[in-house]
Amino acid sequence: MRSESVRARFGKLVSDAAQRAGYDLAKRGTKAELARQMGMTETAVGRMLRGETLPDPRQFEAIAKTVGLNVGDLLVEAGIVSPESLSTPSQTGAAGVGSRSITLDEAANALGIHTPVGREMFAAAVERLQRTERATEADDGGGAAAHA
Repeated sequence: MRSESVRARFGKLVSDAAQRAGYDLAKRGTKAELARQMGMTETAVGRMLRGETLPDPRQFEAIAKTVGLNVGDLLVEAGIVSPESLSTPSQTGAAGVGSRSITLDEAANALGIHTPVGREMFAAAVERLQRTERATEADDGGGAAAHA
């Protein structure tokens, strides 16, 4: 089955990269440290490395960063996305990932949020997240570097 081979490829790619990055996966406690760095449970990391499961897509970036891989390359090599699905700014003329921006209404519709109260809550959550992102970017000097 194709999804099994994707899981197996993803697990092998991450496992090999983790070892190249200095994680001795045979050593006691290493998977726990790897899991902590990836923001996952040790059980989830073990299952991922064995090719039993794929992680939540929201974790792809942290996984790739932890083991020193480019997230796009990881996803393409594992067979999760095609090379054509990844576009660069030079291909699109934009600074984003290649897709157009959508409005809050379009996002709410796509997520099935139709009630006025739901839309108001969704808009407030997005606004709060955007403020948090801007504050994090402004404080970048003490952010990511402090955790390395």
